[in-house]
Amino acid sequence: MPNNIYQNLLIAFQNADLEAIEALLIELNNSEKEKQILLEFADSTDRDVQSFVYSKLYDYDGNDVIQAAVKGLQNEDEIVRISAIEIIGKQQVFEQLPALINSLTDSDELVRCYAAETIAFLGTNLKDQLVMQAKAEQDEVARTGLYYALYSLGATEYLTALLELLDSESHVVVIRTVHHLMDIMNAANKDAILSTLHNLNKRELPVSIKEVLNEYLD
Repeated sequence: MPNNIYQNLLIAFQNADLEAIEALLIELNNSEKEKQILLEFADSTDRDVQSFVYSKLYDYDGNDVIQAAVKGLQNEDEIVRISAIEIIGKQQVFEQLPALINSLTDSDELVRCYAAETIAFLGTNLKDQLVMQAKAEQDEVARTGLYYALYSLGATEYLTALLELLDSESHVVVIRTVHHLMDIMNAANKDAILSTLHNLNKRELPVSIKEVLNEYLD
């Protein structure tokens, strides 16, 4: 690795200059060395740097990345915790399922949502735990992930609950629900899902929701 690039990266990380870090990593043009540099700064005291590092680590595989993800599950930054969950899902680290179950009760609703989605992605037989959490969950964002996960694991009765979330006043909830519905759509539920989405599209909606609906319904 050219010393000047490494030294400039050190300075950029110390200054939390994310644009400079991005540019220098491109200039480095070496995926293995990039991974090692990212791992080196995974414990940065700067939250923006940590979030950046973990979002980048998603693109890499290996036990060292998995270990960083396991540690990231306990990070105080919810963005880092979400990235850690995504890494575990991508690398299919089944032995971390107990940690993902713990994340179902995380203080952040998006972390809970991602944890549920990842449990479903791993195709595990954890329906009972998800049912219990769905009954206790009060936040609609987290429910989108739980209902999607339960349907994906064979609890088809949760389609109704997922469709009902389209009536939420939160555009975040509605958009996530639309994406989930399109992801689970099959021959058995296609008519129910498309009919509901077409009816939703007739309402007065925020532009962000309209754009997502048009993406799927055009």
